[in-house]
Amino acid sequence: MRRYFFHFEGQQPHTDTTGESLPDDEAAWREALRLSRDVEHALRPGDSWTLSVFDGTEPVFVLAMVTRRFR
Repeated sequence: MRRYFFHFEGQQPHTDTTGESLPDDEAAWREALRLSRDVEHALRPGDSWTLSVFDGTEPVFVLAMVTRRFR
């Protein structure tokens, strides 16, 4: 199994130093989606965040959320 790391950038940055052992990229994608749902409650208009998934030093996925307020 590979070790994947999930790093958040944005209003509340977090660097994952522990990582999680997962069988493959598909499992890492599912975990990234789960993590994105865990932080959606903190998202406010005008905020943005990025979740970068790494396999060691190699990037695997990047999920980005950008919000804009027009009024």
